[in-house]
Amino acid sequence: DMRAVIATLAVVAVMGMGPGSAWAFECPARIDEARAAVQKAETALDKAKAAAKAAARGPLAKAKEMLSHAEAEHKGAGTDAKKHAEAVREARTAQGYAEEARLIAERF
Repeated sequence: DMRAVIATLAVVAVMGMGPGSAWAFECPARIDEARAAVQKAETALDKAKAAAKAAARGPLAKAKEMLSHAEAEHKGAGTDAKKHAEAVREARTAQGYAEEARLIAERF
C-alpha cells in the first residue's frame, strides 16, 4: 500500500543522510528540552523563598552555561557527528542542572 512505500522512502532518505545528519536532528530536540527545563527552573525561582533562590542560582547558572555551549556546538558542527554528539550531551547536562535548580527552588 501507499503508506508502506512512503515509510520505506522515508527510511531510505534518513539512512542516506549519514550519521552526522542524524545527530543534527537530535540536537535541536535536546536543546529545546533543556531550554524548557531552564524556563521551568526560572519560574520556580521567581516563586521561591530567598534561601531557596540563593541555593538554586548556582545550578541554574550552570544550566544556562551548558545550554549556551550546546547551542554553539550544534551551530558549528556541520556534518561532524562527534560535535553533534557533544551538543546532545551538553544539552542533556544543561537539562540536569536546570532540573536540580527547579527542585531546590520548589522544595528547599
